[in-house]
Amino acid sequence: MAHPLTLLRAAKGLSHPEYARLVAQTHVDLGFGQMAARREKVSRWESGRTVPEQTAQLAMAHLHGVPAREVRRLGWPFWLHLAISDTTLREQPYTVEGAELVLGSSLHLARAPRSPELLVRGTALTAQLRSALTQIAAGGGRSTGRGGTPSRAEQLAWIEARTEALEQHEAGTLVPAACLYRTAHAEHRLVIRLLGSRDREGPATGPLFHLAARTALLGSWLSGALGEETKAERHGLTALRAAAAVADPALASAAMIQIALRHLSLGSPADVLALGQAVRAAEPRPEQDTGTVLHCVEALALARLGNPTGAARALDRAAAGAATGSRMGAAAIERHLTVVRARAALLLGDPRGAKPHFVAFTDSLSAPRAAAPSPQTAAWLLSAVEAHLALGELDRAARAVHLAADIAGTLPPGLALQYRARLARHEREPVVREALERLEDLP
Repeated sequence: MAHPLTLLRAAKGLSHPEYARLVAQTHVDLGFGQMAARREKVSRWESGRTVPEQTAQLAMAHLHGVPAREVRRLGWPFWLHLAISDTTLREQPYTVEGAELVLGSSLHLARAPRSPELLVRGTALTAQLRSALTQIAAGGGRSTGRGGTPSRAEQLAWIEARTEALEQHEAGTLVPAACLYRTAHAEHRLVIRLLGSRDREGPATGPLFHLAARTALLGSWLSGALGEETKAERHGLTALRAAAAVADPALASAAMIQIALRHLSLGSPADVLALGQAVRAAEPRPEQDTGTVLHCVEALALARLGNPTGAARALDRAAAGAATGSRMGAAAIERHLTVVRARAALLLGDPRGAKPHFVAFTDSLSAPRAAAPSPQTAAWLLSAVEAHLALGELDRAARAVHLAADIAGTLPPGLALQYRARLARHEREPVVREALERLEDLP
């Protein structure tokens, strides 16, 4: 795998001697004193044989625009990933080495910007999907066996157990999504650090890449639940890299569905349908829940394209698949289908047709002994607010805001921004102003 310093040096178009001289001069300019400007130093840093002195790292960080506090917080070589651009990551090959670099950078994602954006669209997305499918068909990387010391094998088993426990929250949970995300990201960080040390004493690549894909998937759907679509897409792309590296079609399919969900919000419905085709190419007979969610995603994409017949057929297929049973449970899958029917009607320009579905959804959340809500609930209620506002039902829209806040405990900042944007035109109305005041209660 190319060392992140190698990528940063190459991005500046510098040879080893030139980079050594630039670091040495910056070292002097920052008041750290003289340091030898030898090409061998840079070569040893990039090979992993030596770690630069702290002041040398601070000089490099200055060159690449990384704050000194991040150098101290993250340590070598992890802070280097903060300087690697999205374009550099996107252009990495779909190999074990390319996946490792993308995984390393996934530890240091910035907060979602106020105007979220996608990293890959159109032809760039098509190229990514083609590369992933080629890698899966070829059988992934070679270093995929199990192994490692007994202590590391036990550590890996515990990470897998914790990851599985986190995955169980997808059907329903009372734990705030923000807490789940922090826990999932901690597991992801641990897996990536084990990947970086495996040549010395860690387990073989395969099990680690499987866990990296699963923890990245957790990061993707939880980021979506928090309203951070940019971060959710980055995690989804990371999961796809890891899954392709070990040729796991099920995990790759799950990653592509997560990416498709981001494109439903920010991208093109044509890209969503292209992702659906890639899922079927990777896994012609996906497991039941994957197939159900895929039909739901395609229904919403077709609704965005103004195709009510196609959307209805996709919803029928989703319902038929769900009727045969789901590991998520009947209540959870029925809530999901209810929300998708409502959102499809809203996308087709029929808020009146969406209303009864949203009412049924909110009623199910308030019913006695109701099942625990999905972490996605607060994000789903955003569409309910849209429908009620479109119908001029400000009181119902405000109640949906309060319900979202009640369920989430406190709405996360990313979602709160989206709720405010939809309510802004009605902020003079007392019932809406009260709902907006509720959104000010941020951690």
